[in-house]
Amino acid sequence: MKIIDQITIYENPNPLLVSRQAIFPGVLELPDGDLMAMFAIGQAFDSADQLMHVSKSSDYGRSWSAPRPIHNHHYEPFQKSESFKPLLLSNGILLAVGYVFVRPDAETPIVHPDTFKTLALKNMITNSSDNGQTWKLPRKIDIEGVPLELSGPCIQLASGRIIGAASPFHLNKTGHSGWIIFSDDAGEHWAKLSEFFKSEKGEVAAWECRLIEMEPDQIAVVFWAYDALNQKNLTNRIVFSNDGGKHFSAAVDTCINAQASNLMWLGGGEVLTIHSHREAPVGLKVRRVDISGGRFSILEEINLFSDDKLGSNTEDIRKQFGSLKFGQPSLLRLTNGEVLATCWAFENYQHVIKGFFLEI
Repeated sequence: MKIIDQITIYENPNPLLVSRQAIFPGVLELPDGDLMAMFAIGQAFDSADQLMHVSKSSDYGRSWSAPRPIHNHHYEPFQKSESFKPLLLSNGILLAVGYVFVRPDAETPIVHPDTFKTLALKNMITNSSDNGQTWKLPRKIDIEGVPLELSGPCIQLASGRIIGAASPFHLNKTGHSGWIIFSDDAGEHWAKLSEFFKSEKGEVAAWECRLIEMEPDQIAVVFWAYDALNQKNLTNRIVFSNDGGKHFSAAVDTCINAQASNLMWLGGGEVLTIHSHREAPVGLKVRRVDISGGRFSILEEINLFSDDKLGSNTEDIRKQFGSLKFGQPSLLRLTNGEVLATCWAFENYQHVIKGFFLEI
């Protein structure tokens, strides 16, 4: 396993004139062979004007078009900062699922500095029937009235069902769990299917959940485990299901001290994982892992970058969220045989979208 190339998918082309900070990327390959990246652009990391944009590549990710917003709607009466991840459905439709924070004004933070209460979060979806050229106006979806941190892409199972992994989003000491949600009508209607994780006291949050289907109905979910009661990061956990996400095994400790993570099925009982290590030693690391038999055995690993200056303040979760400098990594196998790893990162005083090409 080695890095064969790396690029910047997007950085502000005019930083002396205007602030354009890019975060939260999701990348997929379209039926025509183009790649599409979807990410948020706003004037600051947590700014109220964050809107989703798309950029395309026709050369397997080596160069990218200028990003354009997925819509020109101005939310009323309050602005809504957006975060969506795209999924290509078997019928050729693109479905983007995620959430918005309702922003009463430009200077109210998402997390209150004293009470740790968060702004209202609304889960929303949008879709495109023309390979991402145009998108419908995002619309609200409701799953049992609970706001969910649906920060990763949903997946479509071999059966045709769409499922996603998310956690109820709040910063209370208890009441945390990990949910599987599903849709059987191409994303029009959603419901809760199961809970893939819940600690004994509900004190461990399952944030930044990412899931894959390995063989039909065999699901794996990896997540950032955070002990909200004791205000500390735990090592990443992974869970497995053999019935399409209806039931899950007990969580397996990966022993990897990281936060936002992701994974990709390699076949033969192996996955490729990617992990944001925000505590020393800080960096973004890819691992080839044997998960056969419900184990998590690391076979090989490589650093995409390593820099302790990109570490986070872990004193409490508010300061941790407010000091993030890279995250939401993903892995995509391209039809040319390469693997594209992406993330957002703080680089040269800007938030940019990074890409790394791997040979596995």
